[in-house]
Amino acid sequence: MKWLILACAWLAACADDTSAAKPAGAYETALPAAGNRLAVLGSDYKSSALSLLAADTQVRVGAAVWDSGSQVSAATTALSGDAALAQTPWDDGRIVIIDRGNAVITFWQPTDRSIRQIPVSTGFYSNPQDAIPIDAHKMYVVRMKRNPAPTPDPTDLDEGDDVLIVDPTDGKLLGRIDLAPYASEKGLVAAGSRASKPGIRLWLPLQSLAADFSHQGDARILEIDPVTDSIIHTVDIPNIKNCIAMSWQPDLQSFVAVCPGAYSDKADQGAHAGVVLITPGNATPSAQILFHASDFGGASTLGRDVACVAGGHCLVATPGDPDSSTPDRIWRFETAGGKPVQVGQGSGPFSISGMVAPDGGTRILLGDRTNASGDVRVFALTAADTSELAATSSNPGSLGAIDFGVF
Repeated sequence: MKWLILACAWLAACADDTSAAKPAGAYETALPAAGNRLAVLGSDYKSSALSLLAADTQVRVGAAVWDSGSQVSAATTALSGDAALAQTPWDDGRIVIIDRGNAVITFWQPTDRSIRQIPVSTGFYSNPQDAIPIDAHKMYVVRMKRNPAPTPDPTDLDEGDDVLIVDPTDGKLLGRIDLAPYASEKGLVAAGSRASKPGIRLWLPLQSLAADFSHQGDARILEIDPVTDSIIHTVDIPNIKNCIAMSWQPDLQSFVAVCPGAYSDKADQGAHAGVVLITPGNATPSAQILFHASDFGGASTLGRDVACVAGGHCLVATPGDPDSSTPDRIWRFETAGGKPVQVGQGSGPFSISGMVAPDGGTRILLGDRTNASGDVRVFALTAADTSELAATSSNPGSLGAIDFGVF
């Protein structure tokens, strides 16, 4: 049971007129320009804290600039312990937090530390997974949960298992894209995950889950056209399950996806876990299984994130074992093939979480939330070598990094 709880932790109406959470104190260093702000979300899965680093240098701008205990206005919802960062940057440099516990999207503006929030529950626990900017008056919010008792009125948009379409300027609900028909098996909840939007179109992995989590279908990726709010392609990956994170590779014009497999499969989880290369193509997208979990030292599952730098040099983690105190392991692999190589280990079991390649260079940052020398670890990957650089403490003494976003 303890292993299952840790594994789950590893994975992870109209607008309130909120505007002014109280500042958390002066920044330690100058605020970088938009596009060079690395938002770091720390958590112990009970409470959360937002910290800021400069993306290019990892110099800390501010620790815990907003957290679950921050003093906020009466109209503002406090940050829960189940939160994540939007994966697509917003043009104005604001940081977007998806509070899954409260079903609230929070816009946090680093220049004045002001807050706006948009609830996206529409009367049920919707479990939002991502928020993606489309244009100034349109964003997509991926809602994983299905409402077990929606009203007969389709205009109240309370069905869930969808992409909710919202005007981010005023929180007005504009519509929804129903994902239920696209689950990889009939009767499952499509359960959209975190999206990637490298260009005009959006790519969204589906988890395809039974409502009671007792079964999971094969992996499926949707290509969504934001102009027509419609699904234009599906990419099926037979015998692979739970592709929950994708890293866009501009030089390959492809995604690298990590797929930990289905926890409901228990001993057979590893048979459906792996790393997949997804190529959009002009007409028909394709998927190629690069590695199975067993290629990573005999692992039976993989971590919740993956990151790659130019040249197809990538990092992924495999989970340790809390019963034997075996730490997580950090692996390098190449999209061109070859055998994965272990290049490090975590500070303990289930300590490694989010990963990001912040600037298109050679560096990959990963969160190691219990690492004493710094919860933001930095690896440099070249064609010939992998080296670990100095780590940074995003929030000294508390709530180590679990997620990243560059804004």
